[in-house]
Amino acid sequence: MPRKYRSMEERIIANTHIEEGVGIMLRGEWSPCWLWIGKRKTNRNGKQYGVITTRYKKGPRKGKVRSELVHRVVLKVFKGRSLRARQVGMHLCPHTLCCAPDHLTGGTQKRNVQQTVREGRHKNAYSK
Repeated sequence: MPRKYRSMEERIIANTHIEEGVGIMLRGEWSPCWLWIGKRKTNRNGKQYGVITTRYKKGPRKGKVRSELVHRVVLKVFKGRSLRARQVGMHLCPHTLCCAPDHLTGGTQKRNVQQTVREGRHKNAYSK
């Protein structure tokens, strides 16, 4: 049975949509967001994140299916950055469904929360 996509890059690009006017300024240039149109997961704050199904390639679970957050997979596939379990994929743009490689970076949860508070995107019990 032939594969539907030749590579993970092709699969990610096929499941995104570039919407006009949605993006951020990066290094003085307009950079559009790649909005995920595939499977989604809603967190406890009501924000949605893209989810992609992959298979383990080695180890005792080889061949088993798992769900991963798209922005973590994009960092691995497009930037070659594998995140450890305690690291997070940080969005530089305000769109949680964005999976444009230029809009993502790795970091710690502390740094991620500090960034979202600084940009006014953080929601907590005291937020309105």
